[in-house]
Amino acid sequence: MDKKSKLTGRPRDGRVSDALLRVTLLELAAAGYLGTTVAGVARRAATSKQAIYRRYRDKNALVAAALAHGFEAVRTEPPLRGSVAEDLRRYLSGLATAFAETPLGAAVRALASYRQKPEFAVVFDEAETGQRLALRQILIATPFEADMETRIDLLLGQLYFSLVFHGDILNADDIETSIHLVLGLVAPRDPAPFSGLPGT
Repeated sequence: MDKKSKLTGRPRDGRVSDALLRVTLLELAAAGYLGTTVAGVARRAATSKQAIYRRYRDKNALVAAALAHGFEAVRTEPPLRGSVAEDLRRYLSGLATAFAETPLGAAVRALASYRQKPEFAVVFDEAETGQRLALRQILIATPFEADMETRIDLLLGQLYFSLVFHGDILNADDIETSIHLVLGLVAPRDPAPFSGLPGT
C-alpha cells in the first residue's frame, strides 16, 4: 500500500474528492487547523460527514490529502536552460503566485506548527523533494552548481520564512533580489581569520 492510499482511505468519485479537497483548503485558510472540522468541511461542501468519512478516515487524513492536492495543483514551467536567473525567476514566481492566489499559502501557514504530525510530514517532505528537484534541474551543469543545496536552501528558505513567519508572499522585487544574492554567493573554501576579535 502506498503512502497516499494510507492517508485517504477509500477514494470514490474523483470529481467529488477534488471538490472536497478544494473546500478543505478553503476551510484551513479561513479557520486554521484547530478550527477546521469534518463537520465544517461537510457544511461548506454541501455534503455529509458520512460522505467524507467514506473517503478519508479522519480529519488529519482529509487535511493531508487536501494539502497534497494543493501542492500538486501548482503549475511551474520547466527550465528553458537559456538563463539560470530567468529560470529561477519563473519557478519561484510560480510558487509565490500559487501561495498568493490559491488557499495553499494560507493552508501551509496554518499547518506549519503541526508539520511533525506523520500525515502532514509525508506531504511536506514530498513537496520539498519536488521543489528541490526542480531547482536542481535549473542549477545543475551551470556555473552555479557549486554549493547547489545551500543555494536551494536560501531560495526556498526565504520563500517559506516570509510565508510562515510574516504571513507575506514574496513579490517580484523580493524574488529578484534573492536570485541575484544567491547566484552571487560563493562559499569561501579557506576563509582568512578575522582580525581584531577577542582571541585573535
